[in-house]
Amino acid sequence: MKSYYAVVYERMPNNYGAYVPELPGCIATGKGWQEIQTTVREAIVFHIEGLIESGDPVPDPQMSVGEAMACHIASLSDAGESVSDLETTFGMVEVEITRPKMTETG
Repeated sequence: MKSYYAVVYERMPNNYGAYVPELPGCIATGKGWQEIQTTVREAIVFHIEGLIESGDPVPDPQMSVGEAMACHIASLSDAGESVSDLETTFGMVEVEITRPKMTETG
């Protein structure tokens, strides 16, 4: 099943970082723009596979790019940082996730 997650990309002096607001703890880094796009997609799949393996619920993606922007700005504000200090890009990442089939017991 294909899913689309909103992603926040941040350009640092020597690399890029990315995180997925709907998947707390799902982060990635890369040396360049192409690499960060690949590593964040891999991080999303790895994160979701970990949730499935541990029996935790996998949230269906619902956040738009605009909502990711608002979430990011709010988190900066909470941390006392300025939005203008960062070079930030937002986007959607498509991932293919195979969720386990639910079985009926009884």
